[in-house]
Amino acid sequence: MTFTRTDKFKALAIVHIFETSRPLGNFAACVVLGDGAGVSYGINQFTHRSGALYAVAKRYLGDGGVIGADVIRSRMAEMSDRSAAAIRRLATDAAFKNALRAAAATREMKAAQIDTANDLYLKPAIDICHKLGFHDPLSLAVIYDSVVHGSFNRVARTVQADKSAERIWITEYVRRRDRWLLSYTRLAATRYRTRFFLSQITSANWKLDLPLNVNGTRLGSIIADPSVPADAASPTVAVPVEKSVLRSAAEFAAKAEARFDQVEARVSAVTTRADSAKSMWATVGGTLWQALWAVFGFAAGLPAEVWITVAVIAGLLMLAYLYRQIALGRLREQRVNLTGGI
Repeated sequence: MTFTRTDKFKALAIVHIFETSRPLGNFAACVVLGDGAGVSYGINQFTHRSGALYAVAKRYLGDGGVIGADVIRSRMAEMSDRSAAAIRRLATDAAFKNALRAAAATREMKAAQIDTANDLYLKPAIDICHKLGFHDPLSLAVIYDSVVHGSFNRVARTVQADKSAERIWITEYVRRRDRWLLSYTRLAATRYRTRFFLSQITSANWKLDLPLNVNGTRLGSIIADPSVPADAASPTVAVPVEKSVLRSAAEFAAKAEARFDQVEARVSAVTTRADSAKSMWATVGGTLWQALWAVFGFAAGLPAEVWITVAVIAGLLMLAYLYRQIALGRLREQRVNLTGGI
């Protein structure tokens, strides 16, 4: 049996939530966890220690990626070195991590992450399911998560159940994996993955019927929406369906991010104008008050140094306001140039 596109979408979304808390992943996610894996990056949290980060970077540069390319290229030798010392050095390299985050906005980096995830994780998980004769969507999600998270074969070797009984085998496997994660201090915190799968097994939700609550994130019908385009490539070009699913998710995420950026820009503009108005009236009010005190001091015959001082303060307040408005104007011009006028 071949897994449907929806089955693959569900597996991808569940693991993306595990990795980045987003059903469609986060291309720019770049963190260093306390698990010794070093920099974890992108939609599947490609790590330094696993070699996946190097694979993504190599693909990005090979596809002609430009943003952050000089920094990423200069760290390739270090990425290929998976020793503890090299992992620690890159984990503290702020310039490298910033370059990865910046590159995530490009088409080349999105494609590099999608293709690497397909080759390293999704396709091998599907191949394992086919080899074992498994066909339930939950089985695919369990195995895909294990391939991404690591040590599938290590735990699978300990399962005693007959592989011909798919649901019994998967149940024993998840229970053994849960105990295995618990046995390592650095991995115990990731048991939310196995606890989720055990809850679905308890509910007999082998088809992964939506909606689902995945580690506190609601996974709704959007993932199975048939209106999501089947392929981002030209229809005359043959593209593996697994890669098509990943690309569809990426396209949807890009559109959603663009909409969010537009809304955020408009809200920020309104907030900026409101703050500017408040600043203007506060400054004008203060200036008038100081000016009135200067006039009163002059009329009342106060010493010259008193009313002159007050007048100088009023002038300084006005100059400060004018400088602030000029600075804000320059910032707004830069924002317009960067966002294309949004």
